[in-house]
Amino acid sequence: MDDAQEKKRKAVAELEALTKPISQQATAKARKKPEPVEDDYIEDTVIAPPQPTEAMFYGFVGELARIAAQGTGLNRVAVSTAFLSFLGANIGRDTFLMVGDTVHHPRLFTLHIGRSGQGGKGDSQQLTHRIRKRIELAHSNLLGQSHSGGLSSREGLAGLIHDGHGENRAIDDKRLWVIESEFANVLHQGRRDGNTLSTALRDAWDGSDIKPATKSRSVASSAPHIGIHANITPSELKGLSSSRDINNGFFNRFLMVFSENVAHVAFPSPTPESVVDDLAAQAADIIRYAKGGYPASVNGLQMHMSEAAREYYKAIYPSLRRPLDSEAISALLERRAPYLLRLAMLFALTNKTHVIEPKHLQAALAWVNYAINTVKYVFSDQAVSPLVRENRTHADKILLFLSDRPEGAGLWELNNDCFKKHLSSDKIQKALGYLLSENPPTIEQIEAKKGVNGRPKKAYRIKNGAEKAEKPPSHERRGLELVL
Repeated sequence: MDDAQEKKRKAVAELEALTKPISQQATAKARKKPEPVEDDYIEDTVIAPPQPTEAMFYGFVGELARIAAQGTGLNRVAVSTAFLSFLGANIGRDTFLMVGDTVHHPRLFTLHIGRSGQGGKGDSQQLTHRIRKRIELAHSNLLGQSHSGGLSSREGLAGLIHDGHGENRAIDDKRLWVIESEFANVLHQGRRDGNTLSTALRDAWDGSDIKPATKSRSVASSAPHIGIHANITPSELKGLSSSRDINNGFFNRFLMVFSENVAHVAFPSPTPESVVDDLAAQAADIIRYAKGGYPASVNGLQMHMSEAAREYYKAIYPSLRRPLDSEAISALLERRAPYLLRLAMLFALTNKTHVIEPKHLQAALAWVNYAINTVKYVFSDQAVSPLVRENRTHADKILLFLSDRPEGAGLWELNNDCFKKHLSSDKIQKALGYLLSENPPTIEQIEAKKGVNGRPKKAYRIKNGAEKAEKPPSHERRGLELVL
């Protein structure tokens, strides 16, 4: 080998020696999996079933539920729901609560949601039925009517407590407890052309007269006092829910509770007869106290809140009225404020008092929160609108930014200082519009000093910004949990 070839061979060898570590390092880096970043965030949108709190099981209602659930696997929520509906339906229209010019009577429409074979929908009512039968045997005329077997029309509902029809004399006692084991049938009826059952049920919840749909059918019921306890599965409820029923106020008249058995017991323990007798006696005393002189007397026993209860209610009321995370969820829970009042009335009446105290409102609030979580769980696909979530996230950041600026801030400051130029002007303005449209508005738009071009400059500040604003709650909490 001559010198030229030897030099060439050495040059190639040196080049390979220099490049080999680099190529191996590049290959290793390519094969190496990227290290996980601790700050990576995956949004968890799973919504768990609602969980009860002990505050829900207040007083006599809680004791009855505990007895029914003992040794049976029944859910105390389901037992309490059935009894509260029964109690409200049998109180009548003598006991009332006045809020503004609106008269509230403590009747409930309850909807027990649970899967077939899991919900214990029929079993959870049985202790209430045993109590009802004992009262009927021992105290004639203390209870109103009860009806099971399905609702099909406005006329059929009115006919159960009619004002007189044909040769039939008017029914003076307009108390009626309806047990609708297949609420899906009611929803099917509402889809039929010309059927006005859903309208009649809305009127019944309000306590308005159930009037005939046409002049040719004269059956009607004035001043009805109807309570409903209905059952349905989650799939039936979602499958049969029309946007019309969600938005026209039909569904939000029902206190929806998701409840399933907590255990499967092959041989559930029956409640002893002596215990049923004692529960029936206590329930009869409560109904007799709350019923007053009904039906001869109407609106003769006024309930009211104590001063402490009024302060408590004032504190939680904004959260009861604030829109929730989507239009559908807000529509389904629009009546959570009146439901809180009706539940608080019932809890106070179980203590045989016409004065509502904070403890009664706290128990009612626990039920309202449970209903909120039920609706979010059952309608989970509509629970959070991406646009609403985004607006709330940006709105919360704006509120936090403005909380340290009582004089307010303009769009320029929000863009540069609050969002550090990482959010478009369009999204900032949508968040501002969201805050301005809240009822009552969270912020206010003011006119600041004119800009350099002489045009008026707008600014935004927290309402009553002269007073130091509190740090706003996060968007997960605002409107979803009633925090005091």
